[in-house]
Amino acid sequence: MSVQFGIWNFDGKATDPAHLRRVEMLLAPFAPDGIVAVQRGNLALLLGSLETSSGVGVLGPIPFGGDKWILWDGRIDNRADLVRGATATRSQQKDPEIVADLYEHRSVDGLAEIVGDWAASICCESEKTLILAKDYLGTRALFYRIDGSQVTWCTILDPLVLLSASRPRLSEPYLAGWMTFFPEDHLSPYEGIYSVPPSSFVDIRPGRATTHRYWNFADVKPIRYPTDLQYEEHFLNAFREAVRRRMDSNAPILAELSGGMDSSSIVCMADTLLASGNAPTSRIDTVTYTDDSERSWDEMPLVSTVETRRGKIGRHIELRLSEPDMRETPPPPSRFQAIPTTLNSTTGAAEEFASLISQGNYRVVLSGLGGDEMLGGVPTPVPELADLLARCHGYEFVRKSFCWAIAKKKPVVSLWQTTMNQFLPRYITRSSNASNRIPWFKKDFSERNESYIGFSQPRLKLFGRLPSLQVNLWALDVLGRQFACTPVASRPPYEWRYPFMDRDLVAFCLSMPREQLVRPHERRSLMRRALVGFVPNEILERRRKAYVSRGLVNSVKTEWNRSTRGKVLLVEEMGIVDSSALRASIRDAEQGREIPIVPLLRTLTIEHWLRGVADEPQLGTFHSLTSPHAISPKVIESHELLGRERP
Repeated sequence: MSVQFGIWNFDGKATDPAHLRRVEMLLAPFAPDGIVAVQRGNLALLLGSLETSSGVGVLGPIPFGGDKWILWDGRIDNRADLVRGATATRSQQKDPEIVADLYEHRSVDGLAEIVGDWAASICCESEKTLILAKDYLGTRALFYRIDGSQVTWCTILDPLVLLSASRPRLSEPYLAGWMTFFPEDHLSPYEGIYSVPPSSFVDIRPGRATTHRYWNFADVKPIRYPTDLQYEEHFLNAFREAVRRRMDSNAPILAELSGGMDSSSIVCMADTLLASGNAPTSRIDTVTYTDDSERSWDEMPLVSTVETRRGKIGRHIELRLSEPDMRETPPPPSRFQAIPTTLNSTTGAAEEFASLISQGNYRVVLSGLGGDEMLGGVPTPVPELADLLARCHGYEFVRKSFCWAIAKKKPVVSLWQTTMNQFLPRYITRSSNASNRIPWFKKDFSERNESYIGFSQPRLKLFGRLPSLQVNLWALDVLGRQFACTPVASRPPYEWRYPFMDRDLVAFCLSMPREQLVRPHERRSLMRRALVGFVPNEILERRRKAYVSRGLVNSVKTEWNRSTRGKVLLVEEMGIVDSSALRASIRDAEQGREIPIVPLLRTLTIEHWLRGVADEPQLGTFHSLTSPHAISPKVIESHELLGRERP
């Protein structure tokens, strides 16, 4: 993993060496293996390194093509495909050199060929062109800001926020999206600072910045096999390769193990690869979060099953979701938090996890995120029935409807109505926007940001792509938004990897018939069938994990007490929230009434985050999001940004 920064004055003005030294100070926590800087008059490039993969190996900005430079953060998974048929020297090149060679021969068209987790910056000095690009799902962060003739970009937001010539203003659309779901993937918490979207590149030139999409799953070709066994073999090979690709590490790897099917499958497959000698790492350890007081969330028997199978006990971290944290105030953040994070990032469990990363020298953490979305974790018949309806397969539609009605114990007419409603406009089905379900938002805030609040699944179309593919593309969009607002880890630094988000594996999941993924009485059908013998039967036959609500309610109560202890709410001062309505919603949550609990918790999280980036004596600057918001002098001092004038 690398952290990259660049600044380019298109007007020819030289970059400030003192400014670059401040940037290096901010990048240092993310780059324990060193930072290399290149300064060429009006262009300056910095690349800091956290060595996690064997294929990178080159530290620093790389020149190519005479007057071009590349900054690379990532891992290429289809290296053999890119080398095959290319120049003889490409097989000896490191990942960033392969990308540079690919760009030299195919320009931006070559980006679609790169499979892996990556973000790249490519500068062409003679043409004054900057290309910023990310992988198909945006698993790596890359932000940019344009001020007149100057463009700055970085893997992290800190330099773009703390070192900017003008004070940043908070972004209403981002906050509205973050509090109710996930913000749009091109936004950042600050006006004028943007994120490169997934599957896209941003072409920046003097006076112009345009975003283009280079990859789209919508054109994936259907895969149809005559037998279930062929689907199972294809999935098993694709999943094995997805895990193997993410085991490429120079250090031991830590994997989350929750007792669920996703994390357990990753750990078991990783063990299989290690045993066969086909793993690029030497060791896989596990970490499990537990909460003994929450009976509906007791996954330890299933975790123990996996640990017994692998002959190794992992690290167990107690969450205590059901017991409110009685500390009056959370511990102060160790560094400026440019992006809102969940409340548990300040808990003892988070501190224990950070200690585990440091002590074990882990630089890669495997996560099962995405398995539910791609492999039928939610056993709904709607996508399959919608496919049959859209293709006018009337007999199969009726037959499958009755099968699903029996399995779901619902009237078949209800399934028909639910399926058909997916194609109808919202004003006919009377489905409301999320803004109507957030009672504590002020009316003018909701009206201004109605299109950013929540994220409803779009209506299905009868013609064109199969409805099931439309649903899966929407799920990918959701995941892309989630990655876009996930901060880069530091103190200690490490890299998240997601085997279920492997592009080749996802493409296969999108191309097969829906009935392979989910069947009546059998959610995760393909995954269960394919992994027999690799994953314990207790895991494959388990029920869907229970949803924990009591712990969330207690978290709301705890954070509310923290936020209101003799203080005026910043979210109210900024015109976002009506505190009376917020207080009433919290009482409803305590009494077990149905309310949007996650938006409620996130609203309080935003309050906590705002207090970390602004001084309480300067609340007046937060009276409206249309006025500049000052960054706290204490934050500036905490980073020792010498020479930086106080706001």
